[in-house]
Amino acid sequence: MNKTEAAKAFLEIAAQLKREGLLAETAGIVKAALRGENGEVFLAELGGAETTILERAASDEGEPMLSAFSARPDATTVLLLGGVYAPGVANTKKYLVAELDDMAQIVGLTARVARSLTKAEIARCLKGRNSCFVKGLGMLITGRSTAEAVTGAILLEKAAMTHELAKKIGGARRVPLFSAALMHLVYQKKYSKINLEEETKRSVHPPEPADAEQPERSAREQALREQIVAYGMRLTNEGVLQGTWGNLAVRLDETYMLTTPSGLDYRRLTPDDIVKVELATLGYGNQRKPTSEKRMHRDLFAARADVGACIHTHAKLCGVFAAARRSVCCISGEMKALVGEEMRCAGHALPSTKKLSKVALRALGNRNGCLLMNHGAICCGADLERAYLTCKAAEQAAGEQLGVL
Repeated sequence: MNKTEAAKAFLEIAAQLKREGLLAETAGIVKAALRGENGEVFLAELGGAETTILERAASDEGEPMLSAFSARPDATTVLLLGGVYAPGVANTKKYLVAELDDMAQIVGLTARVARSLTKAEIARCLKGRNSCFVKGLGMLITGRSTAEAVTGAILLEKAAMTHELAKKIGGARRVPLFSAALMHLVYQKKYSKINLEEETKRSVHPPEPADAEQPERSAREQALREQIVAYGMRLTNEGVLQGTWGNLAVRLDETYMLTTPSGLDYRRLTPDDIVKVELATLGYGNQRKPTSEKRMHRDLFAARADVGACIHTHAKLCGVFAAARRSVCCISGEMKALVGEEMRCAGHALPSTKKLSKVALRALGNRNGCLLMNHGAICCGADLERAYLTCKAAEQAAGEQLGVL
């Protein structure tokens, strides 16, 4: 990365953090550092009228946050930011346990709290992790790409928010230890590499023009592929999906469904990336690998003839209830019509397993939404629009019950 590329990357980081409410007066200062192509580091403070880029050596002791590059040699991006809920954790705890599986995956079983930004303290808190809280400041995030770092910031702030808001409904409970350790290992060794490889590939070889030769598809299939991409981006922009977490599926016909691919950021998704999966066998030929939750979507379609689309989210406010293992009550008439009387919380199951399908279907019943313990939510409907509206209604109900909307 050279200085021109760094300037562009800083603008992209700022835009994404601003969209998530992490670049605002109430969220404090954001510092960002990017590793250059010749060992140098580009440093900028984001959020002001102008972004001044400074060039430093990674070993520069005048910028303590840069020692994160030594603690995490694979990191290309480091963020130091406040957040809204993160300072509360940073100033009152020694560590935060994973209460949602997305934190377990990207951070680890715990997120430690650094007492200062000394090199030794950063090394201690980032050992085996890519992020930590910092007392008096907020969060220190590293990433193997800018996208991974931004997602890490979003998820660590979300973890802090979940811990705080869950106190209103009895408190959050940690992800079972074995599950948390397994999910972290799979993410680091396998799942995250899909998006990293795609990010590298597209930076070297931009996507081919739209008029390139395409597989033969019906007009309906092409329209549904475009809808999945559009709704994925819409849900991402609204904060209901984060990074590569969450997935969408649509019933194409009696034989196939269309799903989002595994491990690919929604901001990079194109209609050609959508995967056509055979319902009977879950086979997908030589296409991209489909979402790891394809079984859950297939089983839901099989159990509910009235369902034409499913959206699995890691929505923030529904996530509070999932972490506390409590149901969301839907009070208003509109919410009841979309979701049902309540969104029940399914029992614990590892992602992508037969057990997850079983507990999800049991909690769903004849309603259009349920929570997945320490995980997220699944919402469905006759089509993508109805499933999307159900997601929004569920998040609204959760916010009203928590007193934040």
